[in-house]
Amino acid sequence: MNIFKWPIYLQTILAMMLGILLGILLGPKASTLGIVAKYIVEIIKALATPLLFFAIFDAFVSVNLKGKGFFWLIAVCLINACCAIAIALTISNVFKPGTYLPVDPQLKAQLPNVLGIHFQWDKIGNRENAANFFTGTTAAIFISVVLGSLFVFLKFLLGKRFYSTEQFLKTINPRILEFLYKVIGYLVHLTPIAVLTAMAKVVGVQGFGAMKGLAAYLIACAGGMFLQVFLVYQSWIKFFAGMSLKTFWKETKEPMIYSFGINSSLATLPTTLTALKRLKVSEGSARLAACIGTNLNNDGILLYEVVAVFFVAQAFGWHLALGQQILLALICIIATIGVAGVPEAGMISLALVLSSVGLPVEILPVLMTVDWVLARLRSVNNVIGDMTGAIAIDAGLNKAKKLN
Repeated sequence: MNIFKWPIYLQTILAMMLGILLGILLGPKASTLGIVAKYIVEIIKALATPLLFFAIFDAFVSVNLKGKGFFWLIAVCLINACCAIAIALTISNVFKPGTYLPVDPQLKAQLPNVLGIHFQWDKIGNRENAANFFTGTTAAIFISVVLGSLFVFLKFLLGKRFYSTEQFLKTINPRILEFLYKVIGYLVHLTPIAVLTAMAKVVGVQGFGAMKGLAAYLIACAGGMFLQVFLVYQSWIKFFAGMSLKTFWKETKEPMIYSFGINSSLATLPTTLTALKRLKVSEGSARLAACIGTNLNNDGILLYEVVAVFFVAQAFGWHLALGQQILLALICIIATIGVAGVPEAGMISLALVLSSVGLPVEILPVLMTVDWVLARLRSVNNVIGDMTGAIAIDAGLNKAKKLN
């Protein structure tokens, strides 16, 4: 059997088991293997940064600001995102799952005792603060948002006179993105090697103490997604749209199972649209939420990212002030929008967020060992979020019609 033709998640499981075995056999000598994992993550991160820039800018280029449905989409996505962040912050601050993970003592000794991030907007002109803020990732986010906003403004101001520029960007941008997606798609196949070497190092140096921390991380992320679905989404369905929860879950079951199996909310789209049709959601609302809104409504990835960032900070003993927590959450939102269509989007965007705020990406391959479970839960969460968004938009438009 050719294991290189196996799905990534099966390769990852195999890599994790081999890494544990290798760590037991080599003991502390396995520490040098961590270099392999580090460089694989660095390569992926280096390519993901320009991808983030073009993906966010492409979102501005492709956006259609016409119709009340678009504003309902933005409202629903913002409320869902705020709820996801609130759940993630509550879990992280109350239960502190990162404290259960022992980290590499050598790596911890090289890092400062206090996380040196200065999110002081009034001092951004200061050279030291500017250097802390404008890393490659945050610079990509900042510049893409500024240029994207300028594009929308010129499009609104010039109208048809801006048409040729708009068409050029709509032609060239998707081609650049397609190239970057393909390259990163190939690089993602290196992640099982990163997992193998990272697990060998962790088990060899620290023994099996990391398993407790990984279990806490898995429970925190999965528990947060559970709350997002059963508290936030069901509230939209029951109280806003007035739909029977029994009817909703009956029709949602098929796209849920499908998304869990193939680990992709995007590939589940035909099944999602069919289920929404059976729920008698208008075609316009369904396509708006599930097709156009798919880059905005990724609460599964967003919640996972926020929990993961705090998990890493807690593992290294760093405390984050409230202002830092809020801005970290905003960076997670933008990164989620930017890389939503990338293979293994959660892992890619997490690498970007960690690097943007100075957190060590060396810990990422360790988190990858349980990501094959979390990735499927994220896909299920995103699919249910798309369906909930479509139902909420449809209900909102219908209520607006009745008022008029």
